[in-house]
Amino acid sequence: MNGSKPDGPPGEQGWPTSIRMRRFRSMSSSPSPLPSPHGRGRSWSWAVDQSNAHRISPGPCTLFPLSGEMVRVRGYAASAARIFWTRHHGPPGGKSLIEKLLRVFVFGLLAMAPFSLRAAESAPPIEVGISIRDITPEGPIWLAGYAARKHPSEKIDSPLMVQAIAFKGGDERVVLVSLDNCEVSHAFIAPAVAELTTQHHLKPGALMVVSSHTHSAPVLENTLTSMYNLSPADEEQIHKYSAFLKSKLAEVVGAALADLKPARLEHGVGRATFAMNRRVYNGDKVDFGENPDGPVDWDVPVLKVTGANGAIRAILFGYACHGTSIAGDDFYIISGDYMAHTRQHLEAHYPGATAVYLTGMGADSNPSPRGTLLDAKRHGLELAGAVAGVLSRPMRPVQGLLKLAYAEAELPFADPPPRDQIEKDSRSDDVYIRNRATGYLKRLDAGEPLPASLKLPLAAIRIGDELTFVAMGGEDVVDYSKRFKRIFAADHPWLIGYAYEVPCYIPSVRILKEGGYEAQSSLIYYGIYGPFRAGIEGILVKQVTELMDRVRNQ
Repeated sequence: MNGSKPDGPPGEQGWPTSIRMRRFRSMSSSPSPLPSPHGRGRSWSWAVDQSNAHRISPGPCTLFPLSGEMVRVRGYAASAARIFWTRHHGPPGGKSLIEKLLRVFVFGLLAMAPFSLRAAESAPPIEVGISIRDITPEGPIWLAGYAARKHPSEKIDSPLMVQAIAFKGGDERVVLVSLDNCEVSHAFIAPAVAELTTQHHLKPGALMVVSSHTHSAPVLENTLTSMYNLSPADEEQIHKYSAFLKSKLAEVVGAALADLKPARLEHGVGRATFAMNRRVYNGDKVDFGENPDGPVDWDVPVLKVTGANGAIRAILFGYACHGTSIAGDDFYIISGDYMAHTRQHLEAHYPGATAVYLTGMGADSNPSPRGTLLDAKRHGLELAGAVAGVLSRPMRPVQGLLKLAYAEAELPFADPPPRDQIEKDSRSDDVYIRNRATGYLKRLDAGEPLPASLKLPLAAIRIGDELTFVAMGGEDVVDYSKRFKRIFAADHPWLIGYAYEVPCYIPSVRILKEGGYEAQSSLIYYGIYGPFRAGIEGILVKQVTELMDRVRNQ
């Protein structure tokens, strides 16, 4: 710039474009010009979005650029505010109705801004606590995720971790736990969570365990155990490991809550492209494979937690993809898959920081390529690069009140088959079909009702107006991620799947209509006769919307 004022509204001809100003023509047939802020004899109308404004010293009703990305409007400085200008054409005339209404709207916003700003400024600072425990098993153990495995693990690729990050804002506290495991069932995790919730005086839903969904971590008690051909010795090893894991869970939650310190939070989103939709259509069948035309979610949400000394304390990141990079010759390796390798890269590049993975909603996506340990390392490097890219750019500050809303959605199943069909299934050559049928027959013989529905945990955790974690239990397909991001875009949603517990896959209406593994056959391994009724997506959207309304209005 040559030092003179540019000709035209901000955002054009030399004005800072980062102020995000948008020009449009007046719709008025007889506009009444306002004094030009540039003193060039031109006329412009303006309106201001005060959603991100800060009160400064009183000033005249003018607008001009300040340093950086700041502008002044009637005594307010708006950082990256949206300021809408209308250039008037034609001779001056009387004020149009549109212009009068616009002026009333603008001055109403300006009058209300100080009250909303005082509320934001009065919010207590967010405190964050972090804790980590190693949960790598000692010795061989049966690994979860694949029914095809024939024996316990053989060696270790990367250590398994349980990490807790606690948030405190005012009287609200929330603990997110990242667990290197395939998944946890209600029977396994609910008693431990209930005990810790009572011990630490947490609200229902304030302690969220998020399974990373690696398929190379140990089997847990009461969690898909019918999938595996376990000997009594295998079962004893799993029992010991499960008790060990619960003890580490208790340690890490308590330590994170004891570590609470003031922190600065910043949020951004990157991109990684190795997630591939795995539903391949062959006539009227849906098989496993690679479908480059299928829906995926390549977003990489990132939250940077900085301490009072300016050092990065934690890096939270997510991705919507199965932890199934490893198979073939590496089928019996203990590993956190690509998620663990991402953590290792980030923690090496940002010394002193703890990298925490929160699984997204991508249960119908697999990493591509996949099949070896090298693939896990490759994807970990790509994901770490995406996170580092976000950290290297300006990020959105996250501050304000911490709010939690929790509920459990009742999701109905279709009617189970009649008893004679269940008895027939109990004689099937397929051991998994036999196991499911046997479980139902035991219920019938005991006079117990067969499952008609399941309860799925849901939560919304909001920090100010700049970030909302939206979490669902179960293996949630990518349709939910895309839909929630669309309808809650203004809330800056971060979608978390595999949250709290994993009762089974949670298909969308589309997938229920198409059928396939996520809609039907996967339920065999979970011991459930299905499928779900088609209305479950509507139930979930309605309940999540209600949770979002609660955290907005608390």
